[in-house]
Amino acid sequence: MKTTSGFRKLVTYLIFVGIATLFWFILALNDNIQDDFDVKLEFTNVPDSVTFITVPPEEIHVAVRDQGASILRRALFVTPKLHINFRDYAKDGKLIYGKSELNAGLKGLFGAGATLVSTSIDNLSLDYTTLPGKRIPVVVSADFSAAVGKVIYGQPSSTPKSVTVYGTRDVLDTITRVFTEKIVRTNLEDSKDLSVRLKNVSGARIEPETVKVHVNVEMLVRKEANVTIKAEHLPAGMDILLFPSTATVEYFIPMSCFNRDDVAPEVSVDVRELQASSKRLPLHLGASPKDMLNIRVLTDSVEYTLVRN
Repeated sequence: MKTTSGFRKLVTYLIFVGIATLFWFILALNDNIQDDFDVKLEFTNVPDSVTFITVPPEEIHVAVRDQGASILRRALFVTPKLHINFRDYAKDGKLIYGKSELNAGLKGLFGAGATLVSTSIDNLSLDYTTLPGKRIPVVVSADFSAAVGKVIYGQPSSTPKSVTVYGTRDVLDTITRVFTEKIVRTNLEDSKDLSVRLKNVSGARIEPETVKVHVNVEMLVRKEANVTIKAEHLPAGMDILLFPSTATVEYFIPMSCFNRDDVAPEVSVDVRELQASSKRLPLHLGASPKDMLNIRVLTDSVEYTLVRN
């Protein structure tokens, strides 16, 4: 195959294509082209006591026009990084790096022959503080509802329970709580851990900016209990005997509370409801633990006898 005229023509064609490509590449490198760069920001000489309230950007997006050779060299071999001396531009809680300083700094990175077509920011204006942070508790703002047969047991909790807030003296003296963004979840079948952002506080920086919120979802189980009946509004010098003296109460409760016997609904009779025509008093449900649902007394009334003390 190598000795055929067709193979020699193909080789000759490929050689000329390679030469043409090389010349085109050389000519293209001398033309002006445009490319985008991500310039990293690095602040130098920042004291350890300084905390930026306004979080500085990590990088600036810059569109640059220059000769192809320069663009290619920077794209392949150079990671542009803009160094900003904190002590030169910071004063009285404010770091200002203006438009002219920004353009000059970028020009220094890309060379005098480069043209800055556009930048993602025009200037930097950053608030900072030298005060230590203050620990502030987190309040979960949420609207949860469980699926049928389930219940939200307990209050949603955050991890961590408090965060560090940095700011001016006025801000730190007035802030007492930090709220999460409002969380809305419906028909929850299982317990959840949700990553939630904290609401911004004007003039302050919060670390961390997000917390993990835990919502506990449990199965509802049916339970019965015998409860001693209480008598209300009993006249002085009188006592009352109830038959029976206890009532059976049915209710639904979270599964983790099933074995607890220290809480139960209250059942009572009101002596003011005594009627001469009846020897029975109706039963009433009183205060009940908030975790009990669908509470029902299986007996609607009891017999009574009034006696003097």
